[in-house]
Amino acid sequence: MTDHSQSVTAAQGTTAHPHLEHTPGAGKRPVSSTLVARAVYGLITVLAVLQAMELHPPEAWRGAVTTFGTTLAIALIEVYAETIGELLGGRHRLARNDLVHFWHDATPVLVGAQGPTIVLILSALGLMSVETAIDIAQLVAFVTLFVYGWRIGQMLDVPIVRRVLSGLILVAIGGLLVGIKAAFH
Repeated sequence: MTDHSQSVTAAQGTTAHPHLEHTPGAGKRPVSSTLVARAVYGLITVLAVLQAMELHPPEAWRGAVTTFGTTLAIALIEVYAETIGELLGGRHRLARNDLVHFWHDATPVLVGAQGPTIVLILSALGLMSVETAIDIAQLVAFVTLFVYGWRIGQMLDVPIVRRVLSGLILVAIGGLLVGIKAAFH
């Protein structure tokens, strides 16, 4: 369900997810679960790209372009696939104003690429080696995953211990990806 349809549903006085009506923090600023999922997905994608770069370090500019470009491609294909699904499901026809919604839907996937891409750009400017930049970019990605998890817990009004646990779960998922890639290379 898109943010637009959720806002229409909310304006009608009903919720698309009735099981979330009594969730702590539900009366606060509404957040689309799809947007949160896309942001985490984008960051995990960045970790996969960085892990591949660690095994075969590229030139710094190529690393920055590859990191951002891969994430951009993932974002666009995800939004495109969802749009095709909606069109095939007969929900609506494609209109010009849908382009704004496409960009809005793709943006969360791109958010995770920003920090690591900036670190790789700093390497391209000669401030550090590519190998060091890749290590720092991975650290930035893991810290960002933790912050996402913390923020999710905060938005759900859970105690601090559960916020930390939420952050650590996302870090563990990212670590699992890195571990699997490392084990088989």
